[in-house]
Amino acid sequence: MKNLHLGVMALLAILPFRACQNKEAGSAQSTEPDQEQWEPFDIENLPDMVDIPAGTFLMGTASPSAVNYDEAPQHRVSVSAFQLSKCEITNLQFEEFRPEHKALRGDFGFSSGDNDAVVNVSWDDAVAYCKWLSRGTGDTYRLPTEAEWEYACRAGTTTLYSTGNSLPYAMQKQQANNRDLKAASLEVGKTQANAWGLCDMHGNVEEWCQDYYGPYPARELNNPAGPSAGVFRVTRGGSHNTPVEFLRSANRSAATHDAATVMIGFRVVCSEITPEQYAPLDEIPLNADEVSQGDYSWSKPSAAPFWKEPIPFVVEPNDGTPFYSHNHQPAITWCDNGDLLAIWYTCNAEAGREMEVVASRLRAGEDSWDKASSFFKVPDRNMTGSSLLRLSDGTLIHMNGVGRAGEWQDLALCMRRSSDNGETWSDPVLVEPRHTKRHQVIAGPIILSDGTLVQCCDAEAGGSGGTSVH
Repeated sequence: MKNLHLGVMALLAILPFRACQNKEAGSAQSTEPDQEQWEPFDIENLPDMVDIPAGTFLMGTASPSAVNYDEAPQHRVSVSAFQLSKCEITNLQFEEFRPEHKALRGDFGFSSGDNDAVVNVSWDDAVAYCKWLSRGTGDTYRLPTEAEWEYACRAGTTTLYSTGNSLPYAMQKQQANNRDLKAASLEVGKTQANAWGLCDMHGNVEEWCQDYYGPYPARELNNPAGPSAGVFRVTRGGSHNTPVEFLRSANRSAATHDAATVMIGFRVVCSEITPEQYAPLDEIPLNADEVSQGDYSWSKPSAAPFWKEPIPFVVEPNDGTPFYSHNHQPAITWCDNGDLLAIWYTCNAEAGREMEVVASRLRAGEDSWDKASSFFKVPDRNMTGSSLLRLSDGTLIHMNGVGRAGEWQDLALCMRRSSDNGETWSDPVLVEPRHTKRHQVIAGPIILSDGTLVQCCDAEAGGSGGTSVH
């Protein structure tokens, strides 16, 4: 019996935990101080959890490419011990919480099985699942911070991937920028685990993190949780149908909190540590700096001919603003303060994740446009198609396509508003949240006499697909 007992104990020592094991006795503390206490309830399909040791690592990339500028500065980060689910949350696990999600299985041909990584879940959905899991178990579950995620992914390595400076072919799933998504199994736990026993950290699906997306601070951090405010939520790990470079340990992506695609899922952390946020580090772009809020006194119309040489609005910046070789699809509008505001996308390739929408302002009374500066970018997403429109009350409307990945065929359609001549903008709203054809924005929206906004879009990625009207 003694030998049998020792054998069982040895087996338990190498298996991942079935459920979170908090270090403190009693019920877990809520991640929300004012959340009422709930009685635990039975959850049948708990995620297997793996112990991640405390440690310190270098987060980010010391000398990233221009496309991956957001991985710098590389900085030292200390992380307390925590537990992370061995695999991404599956359909079976998520649907115990939200049974109606089963209707979304098989979307675009992905994630049909019980043990496939759940997809078509927003950041809000993932957070709600963590809260449900916490209530049911009495433990404290949440999404991993971006630092915890990269630390666990690296598992002590400093190479591009936890497997070295290349990712084995056996771990790859259609790793290319495919306009039409190619079939791939999303079953979890079928590829080689990293040194700490975590599966599918490179690829399968992107994974939501707790943090707002923002620039890295150039200092040492302890249990960071990203900036205290932002527009987008971080995703990590890369996905199927994505070039392999975007599966690197340091690669950063993000999406709006309500985005739900067949490329994004999540895994969970169990920990009583409360990571700390820091002040946002975003700088004010030139197009939003010192914008006049006075009403411009327009001169009276004149019938006399007026001639003037064209004034270039694409003016290359020299302040580090992302700016590439291909500049295309401009849109322009006028502001109540007398300024003209122009936007367009800049990229190396039209099917590129580096694509960013930049802007320039011709300020009232000036003879030259400002240098290009950042205007709108969902990190690591294609941004094809932009429009601007001034409403009768002076409100500016910005419409833009947002790719699920690097291609421009399947886009969601988002909208922002500004009531201060484009100095600040509302958070983007996904007015057409599904990534599909017919959402490539064309500049020049119109307002009908009844106030209806009409936005035309290219219906196909090619040049002969016609126009869709929204």
